[in-house]
Amino acid sequence: MKSSSKVLLLVPLISAYSNDLYAEIEPYSCRNGHFPSYQDMKLGFVREGASDRSYFYDDDKGCPYRDDCKEKAYIVPGDEVLVAKTQDGWSCVWYQGASDSFVGWMRSENLGLALYDSNYSLSDWVGNWRFIGTDTYLKITENRQAELNVSGKAYWSNGRGLTNFGSVDEKGIPDGMHLEVKSGDEIYDCKVHLRLVQEYLVVYDNKTCGGMNVNFDGVYLKKSS
Repeated sequence: MKSSSKVLLLVPLISAYSNDLYAEIEPYSCRNGHFPSYQDMKLGFVREGASDRSYFYDDDKGCPYRDDCKEKAYIVPGDEVLVAKTQDGWSCVWYQGASDSFVGWMRSENLGLALYDSNYSLSDWVGNWRFIGTDTYLKITENRQAELNVSGKAYWSNGRGLTNFGSVDEKGIPDGMHLEVKSGDEIYDCKVHLRLVQEYLVVYDNKTCGGMNVNFDGVYLKKSS
């Protein structure tokens, strides 16, 4: 992962429980589907001096504390992650590989946090963003009213020929690292929330932006021009 001039300081990762809705329902939950909607979101990395292999741990009930929760997937010192929540010495992290993403619990002692400036210019948002490994995308442009236009499509397939899709095409003004766009009426409105965390765009919606099982939830990377 590339570095950024916005990184100011490296600090050890400390434990702080998130009051996220999913965390209240399933305290052990840490998986792709829920990850983008967690309210805490920080940029982290595997510390030098930590184990050569920092393994992911499953989020089944009773995990990540049992030895049989340990997965085969691991990352190494210097690898960059998103940290959604920490509790009892464990952190729920997202790692973006070349063609796929990995989500799971990881020992907090192996991680550090990168503190960075969360005030972004409009140009930082602008670009073509892709949810890697899917056909879902978002395109963000700037208009003359100093607003951002957000358009895109999301897809879901059952793998047997049925494909549902959804779309968004709205505008809004970001507040620091947050941007929300909304369309539709009060009952069937589509709300998409976007968080810019350095080079990652973390997106979740209210599940009314398209057909059954369709949503924009995910971590997006900007396509290079």
